[in-house]
Amino acid sequence: MSWAESTKIGALDENMIDEASGLAVSVNHKDRVYHINDSGGGPYFYISYLNGSATKKIKLKGLSTEHSDMEDLSIGACMQDKTCLFIADIGDNKASREYVEIVVVEEKESYPDEISPVKYLKIKYPDRPHNAEAMAVHPNGDIYILTKEENLDDLKAFPGHMFKLPRDKWMNSRAGEILTLERFGQLDLTKINKSAGSAYGQVATALDISPDGKKFILLTYEDAFEFDIDLSGIASLDKVIWKEDENYSRVNLISLQQQEGISYLPG
Repeated sequence: MSWAESTKIGALDENMIDEASGLAVSVNHKDRVYHINDSGGGPYFYISYLNGSATKKIKLKGLSTEHSDMEDLSIGACMQDKTCLFIADIGDNKASREYVEIVVVEEKESYPDEISPVKYLKIKYPDRPHNAEAMAVHPNGDIYILTKEENLDDLKAFPGHMFKLPRDKWMNSRAGEILTLERFGQLDLTKINKSAGSAYGQVATALDISPDGKKFILLTYEDAFEFDIDLSGIASLDKVIWKEDENYSRVNLISLQQQEGISYLPG
């Protein structure tokens, strides 16, 4: 598949969103985009039109921001066949957090200035704390996180690890319960993107799964990569033999400063 050059379609209000670190495009509400700010942005998410106009700020009730680092967004199925926004507070630059969080908010036609999430998911990794900026929800409700393993001070990147939280596990969780993610394998961008200009092109800054679940796409600081794989149809990434133009393709981008958000459009 060949990709066209990227085209600017709008701009965000920097007075409200000064360090965008995630976005998700609504399937149910035409021309709506959800946004978050990076660490220090407070317990908020934002909605705007696709061109970035008419931005509104919504406060999340009850969310502690002492250690929060919002990094990605996704839209997926949740309770009673509703659609929800999943806000990933998964950044952990020092890899020291006991647990990270995903905040689940029901999608609504319109939002008040403040809203209570339907779920707070406290999650931990099965091995050790990880830094991560990439999270997505499969149409079946399973949650996937890809870690960001790097030492960018030395310009070194390492293979990322993908973890999974099945829908049944988080749907049936109790308030305050810390859920353990399941290891789902390794995704090594240092091999997939050997030609990267630097380690910045070998770490994932965002993840999204196509609305039909058959593909997923990863963003780096330099380019993006789309994978022709339904994550729900395999047991682990470890058994996949990666072949360019066979089960993944490169999306060449004009690198943007600190690009950290990617989303499929409906359809």
